[in-house]
Amino acid sequence: MKVAKSCSQCRAAKRKCTPGSAPNLACTICAQKGQNCSLLAITSRNRQRLLAPAAHDLGSSVSMNKDIRDQLVDLYLQLIHDKPHTFFHPATLKSRVRTGSLPNAILYGILSFAARLSSDRTTQARAKDFSQSARKALKITIDEVTLDNVHATAIIGNVCGVEGDSRAESLFFGISFRMAQILRLPEASPEDDRITREIKLRTYWSLYMIDQWSSAGLDMPRQIPDTNQHSLPMFELEFWSLRPGERGPNTLAHDQSPGLWGYMVILARVFGKIQELHRKLANSKLSDTEAEEYTRKLALEFEQFSQNLPSDVQLTRENMEHHAMMGLGATFVALHLGYHHYSTLLYFHYLDATHTQVPSQALFAARCKFHAAAFSDLLSSSNEVSGCEAVYFIVAHMTVISSSALLHALLFGEPDELPDTRKRLYSNFQVLLKLKQYWPDVNMVITRLFTFQEACMRSTDRVYVVDKWIVKFLLQHALPIEKNLRPPTTEYLAERDRFAEDALSILRPTGPA
Repeated sequence: MKVAKSCSQCRAAKRKCTPGSAPNLACTICAQKGQNCSLLAITSRNRQRLLAPAAHDLGSSVSMNKDIRDQLVDLYLQLIHDKPHTFFHPATLKSRVRTGSLPNAILYGILSFAARLSSDRTTQARAKDFSQSARKALKITIDEVTLDNVHATAIIGNVCGVEGDSRAESLFFGISFRMAQILRLPEASPEDDRITREIKLRTYWSLYMIDQWSSAGLDMPRQIPDTNQHSLPMFELEFWSLRPGERGPNTLAHDQSPGLWGYMVILARVFGKIQELHRKLANSKLSDTEAEEYTRKLALEFEQFSQNLPSDVQLTRENMEHHAMMGLGATFVALHLGYHHYSTLLYFHYLDATHTQVPSQALFAARCKFHAAAFSDLLSSSNEVSGCEAVYFIVAHMTVISSSALLHALLFGEPDELPDTRKRLYSNFQVLLKLKQYWPDVNMVITRLFTFQEACMRSTDRVYVVDKWIVKFLLQHALPIEKNLRPPTTEYLAERDRFAEDALSILRPTGPA
């Protein structure tokens, strides 16, 4: 008997039938329309491993009420997707979940993310089981170079990261990057509709962003180079409104602005240059004059970025609320949190007041504290507007960097800075405690803040000297941070440290772990 190359639905409609990204899966059109596909029947008989198997196939973790499953997928789309990554067309993703055409490696990776954010403790407790099921499902198809497996490996890599398994995180990210390169992402195929073409583009830029963060966090070489060759992602609402099979251009017109994720990509390019600046500083490859000039150039890029943002994307409370009404509140906040975080990183080394030969030292130090404070204020505001909450894992690291600059101000700043600085630190710590409930590895991130405080307390002459240790502290967020041993603290710092200890007390464990 011959194996069907097209489904009965497409044959009846006299349209071209394009099979899914793995053999014998539902065809692209049926999957996007959320309708039954005769290819699924073949899959059910011959390749059950690519569909949702019975509970005994992957363990008890996969036995799930469909309503709870769908709620978790919605939670993932609401709180995770379009923040640290943007892989899916929401309607198509939910359709594939309903029809069973979404590979288990993706599905259980999504469920593992979302379960941690669930308000139901029983569901929360299953997050680890979902993670293990995702990895087990992926191992079955790991040798298939498909767009689905690009998504699966990237999502599972993220899950490994929040669980504190940095080696597995790096491994799965590396596989995802290589598969994407083999597939020549984001190049589109002639048969791709607009949804598929935009998904490929968003996947590529998501991996670019992941590579920027993970290479720094894990102290690994980057695998995806900078390029201006590819267009930026379109506006999110336009993407969401696309229908399966729709044809047309997938590039932005000259008079169109990119979507929120497009602006995130622009910022990520600057982030890569900031990483390079810090590495050169740590290795003494830049003079003070060269470092100042490098910083000025990147500061100008940030200024141009801010000036070029459309008025409705500028950071205002009104714009935040408007984006929240459109379902884009958390993505809008993610964009601006990134802007203030990258800016804090850029100027952080100028908190070291020993840069007496740098004319701009005081200005750059003031900018660092400004952006650290602005990050804290935005994070606080985001929790006041429904639909704007920032609860994905990397927020913890960004909050620690903001808190470190604020803690530095608490220890070394002027007396009139102390009240507002303490309020912002307290607000940041409340966020960290909230994130700690969701993500297991936040404890390690918080420990870095205590280590930074101890390093400051062992400084002399009311300064903190920036060196290789601080570069590791700022960038290598996925790796443990050792203590930075310096001479004993001065009497002046001991007095200021009482303020710091009072602020930090909210984060210190009160009992056995």
